[in-house]
Amino acid sequence: MQVSTEPAYILHKRPYRETSQILEVFCRNHGRLPLMSKGSRGPRSRSGGLLQPFRPLLLSWYGRGEMPSLRTVDIADVRPPELSGKAMLSAMYLNELLMILLHRCDVHEVLFAEYHETLYALTRAPVLEVVLRHFEKKLLEQLGFGLNLACDADSGEALRPDRYYAYHFEHGPVQCRPDQQGPNPVLSGHSLLAFDAGQLESADNIAEVKKLMRYVINSHLGPRKLKSRELFRAPAKKA
Repeated sequence: MQVSTEPAYILHKRPYRETSQILEVFCRNHGRLPLMSKGSRGPRSRSGGLLQPFRPLLLSWYGRGEMPSLRTVDIADVRPPELSGKAMLSAMYLNELLMILLHRCDVHEVLFAEYHETLYALTRAPVLEVVLRHFEKKLLEQLGFGLNLACDADSGEALRPDRYYAYHFEHGPVQCRPDQQGPNPVLSGHSLLAFDAGQLESADNIAEVKKLMRYVINSHLGPRKLKSRELFRAPAKKA
């Protein structure tokens, strides 16, 4: 099989032997897949410097089996996002989610476009948390795990902004007391409805929805840990 000039991003890469590397890429029309990049770590390689995460690329490859070989790499006709600091850590978090939650070779054109837009949104967003929550929600929707953010899972009634709900992973929001204790995050109906409408604005809404999505994402990850979260928690080094 041969594929030419496929829009793609590198999610992860690791060295292989002396001068090669194995790439995990996310492609618009081929989903997530591994590619063998022969000689790209060598001193005379012209492509090694281009093979970086968060850079929009056009990849061509050939071969059958579980790991095709990269033929050429070109820069897409768009300026790469300028990521640094927390925006860079946020982008690393997105890559980890895709590496873990996407099955290889499952095509997700909508999600690819969402990922592309999210990388650029991270460079200009005043509140990164809002961008991350939006991507997490879209990711789960595209994987068939969309959240119930509209009605009480027990009664079927529409959520009310003045009430509180405990969110159950495989069930959805269920009305409860605002001080209810337990493993299920408790949120106001106002926060759930704001998230559903894509209108997270207040600090309370953002904090409650972060708690919700941490719970939901962790439920999907199981025992697997995200290194990017550890980097977020690590204290900044003094200059």
